[in-house]
Amino acid sequence: MVVLMEQIFLTRRNLLTLLSKLDRKKVGDFTYCTIIKQDTVHPRYPCSSPCRITAIEDADYYTDREPGPVNLLDEPCVK
Repeated sequence: MVVLMEQIFLTRRNLLTLLSKLDRKKVGDFTYCTIIKQDTVHPRYPCSSPCRITAIEDADYYTDREPGPVNLLDEPCVK
């Protein structure tokens, strides 16, 4: 069985925007933590179709399982 995966390119700006939205949500701003990527014609990093990327807190996502492995150099330092 072949699983096709969409590749989504997020810039540092995109990632920081999502983190900012999560941080604002913590202090009572109920902004939906989503960005929309719709540049399907970028010459090097196109999306194959418009898509939404939504950030959620680890505690909300990992309620019934442990996170999967990542390279130790990339492991987030969660406080």
